[in-house]
Amino acid sequence: MFQRRTSTTLGVLTTAGITLAALTACGDDNSADGDSGSGTITVSGSATVAPITSAVARDTGVDVDQSTEGSIAGFERFCTGETHINNASESIPGPGEETDFLAMCEENGVDFVELPVALDTITLIRHADNDLVNDLTAGELQAIWEPDSDITTWSDVRDDWPEEEINLIGRGPGSGTFDYFTRTVTGTAGEIRDDYTAVDDPTELNEAVAEDPYALGFTGVGSYLEDADNRDQLSTISVDGVEPSLEDAQDGSYGPLARPLFIYVSTEALDDSDGGSPDVEGFVGDYLDRVADLLPSTYFYPLPDEAYEQVQQRFSDRTTGSLTDGEPVDGATLLDEL
Repeated sequence: MFQRRTSTTLGVLTTAGITLAALTACGDDNSADGDSGSGTITVSGSATVAPITSAVARDTGVDVDQSTEGSIAGFERFCTGETHINNASESIPGPGEETDFLAMCEENGVDFVELPVALDTITLIRHADNDLVNDLTAGELQAIWEPDSDITTWSDVRDDWPEEEINLIGRGPGSGTFDYFTRTVTGTAGEIRDDYTAVDDPTELNEAVAEDPYALGFTGVGSYLEDADNRDQLSTISVDGVEPSLEDAQDGSYGPLARPLFIYVSTEALDDSDGGSPDVEGFVGDYLDRVADLLPSTYFYPLPDEAYEQVQQRFSDRTTGSLTDGEPVDGATLLDEL
């Protein structure tokens, strides 16, 4: 599942002097009005991607009304024409998934351009004091999180680990992170043991793990690294000896737990930008021009330079639809598809 290699650190995006991005954009709440004449760009979807969109909105001075209901719940709104853009921490689900959002968009006449904007690594976090637990194999990870798991203590995983209950914490249904993690780790999106604690807000998830010496959580790497209040009480766990670092995300070593992050843009909103308000086309163009330089402030990872050139071309050509026809995609596969 993962390529074994010497572990590296996560310090590539945490150099001194980086300004931390706020989690949400100007006017962020859990509701949005899709009226294209309002002068405000409405964005639904992923709480993981929201800090990136927020950073671009601040840098461009564009008025963005952004909600963070989760990628999947966001697609439900986007595919009925409620929002101009959907942030997504996984690719749009198509045939064979619980909800076929490709079909929903088509039924509602919503054409879209799919634009990868960054890389993320699903990151396993623990309390810093639980320093015996530094690495898990993919098999151990599955055994811990799968439905009907009989693992309850760390010593159930390895004999020399603490005989203390593992308190499991992660994102909940409606989140792209939840779907991506469960699909990758247990084999089926949405399938997970029912005694874990589901937390919608990434910062609250970090806080819960930071307060519990024997907790285990999963989150996005940027959501972990940006949290200065809790980060010192947390540590990452490598998987099969591979850390969730920039290098290992870009070269594919972190395997299927490295994922692309997307924005989905309504072509109707782009067409309405011609002499209208809001200027969705101008905002998305600036987004693609600036996102690589702004990503360090959000602690997420950039795509390779050549990938951004291909994404820019995809936007310029107004290439609609899904790169993978609605199939789930990891970071390395997505880069090949581009």
